[in-house]
Amino acid sequence: MLVRRINIFFLLFTFSVFSLVSAQTIGRVMKSNGQVLIKPVGVGTYSVEVKPGQAISNGDAIRVGEASFAVVIFLDDKSVVKVRENTDFQFVETSNTRSLIIDQGTTLHNVNKEGRKKAYRVETPVSVASVKGTEFSSFHDAVAGIDKFVGKTGNFDVFNTISGLTVNVGAGQKAVSNA
Repeated sequence: MLVRRINIFFLLFTFSVFSLVSAQTIGRVMKSNGQVLIKPVGVGTYSVEVKPGQAISNGDAIRVGEASFAVVIFLDDKSVVKVRENTDFQFVETSNTRSLIIDQGTTLHNVNKEGRKKAYRVETPVSVASVKGTEFSSFHDAVAGIDKFVGKTGNFDVFNTISGLTVNVGAGQKAVSNA
């Protein structure tokens, strides 16, 4: 009986530690307006109403509703992502890559070169944009399967996962990627 209790305690302790590690805070919401919800990592629904200062954890997903917006800053390098209305995406970080996986909608990115130790990527079902340090916007139309990327400053690469082609996008340029 004692061994069983020790095993249960060890299992619960391990699960608690794993949950804390996997839910590492990577950013904070700077601004939000309207209907902005978070689906915390490990939870099946968008259940947390966003307020300025709200922590964003690795694996969290965010949904911005009609006539709404949110602004998120990453803690390590102070890069900023502005999330426009009708957008759903997830924050995923590994030891060497920061990915924003967009299901639908529009995001605007200001990616800092200084202080950044990870590659910065925006992924959709059709494309992957790899960023070195730039300002750009991304739009994914889930119904049409079309991605649009517009460069404001710097350069970034857009890889079409269907065709296997990569294009470089500079300031003032636009790339359209589809299936």
